[in-house]
Amino acid sequence: MKRDEESVKRVVVAEGFAVPVDEKQFEHMVSTSAKPVLVDFWAEWCGPCKAMAPVLDEFAAKYADEIQVIKVEAEKAPLLMERFDITSIPTLMVFVDGKAEYSLVGGRPLGMLEKELGAYIWVETKDA
Repeated sequence: MKRDEESVKRVVVAEGFAVPVDEKQFEHMVSTSAKPVLVDFWAEWCGPCKAMAPVLDEFAAKYADEIQVIKVEAEKAPLLMERFDITSIPTLMVFVDGKAEYSLVGGRPLGMLEKELGAYIWVETKDA
């Protein structure tokens, strides 16, 4: 299944995609989730953000049982940008029990993202 451009702007709670949320929904999502929440702060004009979209969708689908992935459009969430001192995008932040625990800035391929977020997901490894 492929995500169309407009799906980034709709709020659809669905497993397997990074779910777009606004400032009002953000607090509820990160504070009530029973699992860690990976938040992608992004912008429409940001090339690396657009490149990360399919990576995040794949990550969300692969680890849907372990982590919730949401997207916050930076320009529409100035209070969150200020609150978390986000000056560069894409910025990815992991929240556990409503609190920011880990952040990283910039795009990454899936394998690197899995490695960096290994503490929050179960990654299958192959014996050498």
